[in-house]
Amino acid sequence: MRRRSTLIAIFVAIEIRIKQIIGTLKIRRQSELLPINRMEYRVFSQHREDGVIDHILASIGVESGRFVEFGFAANQSNCLNLALNRKFSGVFIDGSREKCHIAKKTFRWLGLRNVKVVHSFLTIENLNSVINGSGTARNIDVLSIDVDGNDFWFWSELKAISARVVVIEYNASFGNELAVTVPYDPEFIRYQKHASGFYHGASLRALECLGKTKNYRLVGCDATGVNAFFVRGDLCSEEIETLTAREAFRENRGRVKYKGISQTMQEEAIKGMEFVCVDQSIASSGTD
Repeated sequence: MRRRSTLIAIFVAIEIRIKQIIGTLKIRRQSELLPINRMEYRVFSQHREDGVIDHILASIGVESGRFVEFGFAANQSNCLNLALNRKFSGVFIDGSREKCHIAKKTFRWLGLRNVKVVHSFLTIENLNSVINGSGTARNIDVLSIDVDGNDFWFWSELKAISARVVVIEYNASFGNELAVTVPYDPEFIRYQKHASGFYHGASLRALECLGKTKNYRLVGCDATGVNAFFVRGDLCSEEIETLTAREAFRENRGRVKYKGISQTMQEEAIKGMEFVCVDQSIASSGTD
């Protein structure tokens, strides 16, 4: 078992180095309508978030050179580019013991000593204590949240750190009109909740609402329709305009284009599920 995990880590490390080389080409989406989407390129992120994060940091500057990421894989994450190519320090947290074990071995092979990997299935009850226990500083540049479930509630309850940029998954299957999230469930497992996988997280409007209560402005979504980008309200930049949820919203390309499941079909599939409607009071008080 130990030998198998070591071999996997070596292969993953080689894959990362190959991605790192290819990533230097910075192949962007030049045909996109919104300026922020024309900044997209992929190094280690799944949906070209690397380019958007780099663009935002180039516009607002870097302060601490630190990140925290909830939900990651050793060879695919939103913050690995920061660690490897920009020498950020940070913490990766995930609920999969195997993922974390492989990541620790892989990062050792890469000589990546500026990051920490923490295995923990996060809940709002342990969220802040896990982060405090990781040893990270309070002020960080980038926070990434992608947990396929309680994303809204984690950001709402987060107090242990303060990020200048937040990258958080939204659920395009919920559409661009409603401000809704799934109810908080400490044992939320996406495909156990609904076989389609469409029932998880929060709508973009719900996250926009939450962001406003925490003094963040929505600046865009990736063109694939998976992650939203927020910048702290006091960090002004003429290069990065504030968008409404309706302006920034993108359908989930994987579900619509590649799986052939229209936006209407997605909404129809989960219409009987339970939702929490988000308004300013709920966004401010979290689960209280």
